[in-house]
Amino acid sequence: MTLTYQQISGRPTTEQNALLRLADPSQSLIDAYLPQSTVYAASDALGLAGVLVLKPQEPQVLEVMNIAVAPTKQRQGYGTALVTFAGQWADDRGYQTLRIATGTTSLTQLYLYQKCGFRVVRVDPDYFSQNYPQVITENGLILRDRLVLERLVQPK
Repeated sequence: MTLTYQQISGRPTTEQNALLRLADPSQSLIDAYLPQSTVYAASDALGLAGVLVLKPQEPQVLEVMNIAVAPTKQRQGYGTALVTFAGQWADDRGYQTLRIATGTTSLTQLYLYQKCGFRVVRVDPDYFSQNYPQVITENGLILRDRLVLERLVQPK
């Protein structure tokens, strides 16, 4: 699999936004963090494969605000490739820490992030029940809490 990355300037296309909504069901939250973020579309030979949103946080910390892979391409290494790209991007710009957050019921994502070297550094209790108007259910469980994971940026 070979991915090409294109920085998105302006509003994402409908197809790109649909992928963003896979990872974050709140359009208002997406709209709030996109202006301060750098957004990439990742494509393979068949077209759009994924999207990645990177936002600087406190000094030396870059957060992956949104990462999504097209449903037909999931569990084929695309997520790992997007995380690897994020780490390289962070390293190229002098960040020391890469952060990502996910729900406690997001079992596939949690596995991927830990496989990529992230470790849980914080639990935000009731994050989803306080920040999303609708109840989110994943893997048969109601999503309430957010896990924040971090890893050191690996130099090239």
